[in-house]
Amino acid sequence: MANTSLTPELAKLAGELASAFASSQKVVAAKARIGLFYQNPEATDLFRKVSEYGETLRNKHMEGMPPSEEELSKFDQLRSAVVENELCKGFLESRQLLDDMLSVVNQYLCLAIEKGAAPSDEEVADAMNQQMSACSCGGGCHGDCGDCDNESCGKRECSCGDDHECCGGHGEGECCGKHGEGHECKCGKH
Repeated sequence: MANTSLTPELAKLAGELASAFASSQKVVAAKARIGLFYQNPEATDLFRKVSEYGETLRNKHMEGMPPSEEELSKFDQLRSAVVENELCKGFLESRQLLDDMLSVVNQYLCLAIEKGAAPSDEEVADAMNQQMSACSCGGGCHGDCGDCDNESCGKRECSCGDDHECCGGHGEGECCGKHGEGHECKCGKH
């Protein structure tokens, strides 16, 4: 057993859960799609370009220089190319699926520790919904970034767990929190 604070019984259960995930058809399929993406230099280069350019625009915005229309257009073109690329799309969907699965398991564990008993499916769903509306912008928005009184911060925490700037230079300033298949978030991170 690794040097952890888990009891032997909990370590055994954690190992069984890990084994169940590793052999799950959803996980195997997601890993295969991710592998195909990494084996294709064209797809990985395209993804790298949009990520780097998005980071450049975010940094520019954070320095108080809004991106030009030309820069926004270039970013939109790169992002569209990623969304239209089947390998990139498969990578993003698979990564989101795995992140979602881990978030749900983590929510079960957190609620179990908090409550002292296993939570119901409904309690987990409620906690996940509350988490999706959470905001870490530092303002007085009380979970609704649209009510943020700290306009200058520009910082949001999306339901995906990534801490990033959600404006992406699109002027919308908000991450919608709806990430996943068929959705194109304007924050430039999904």
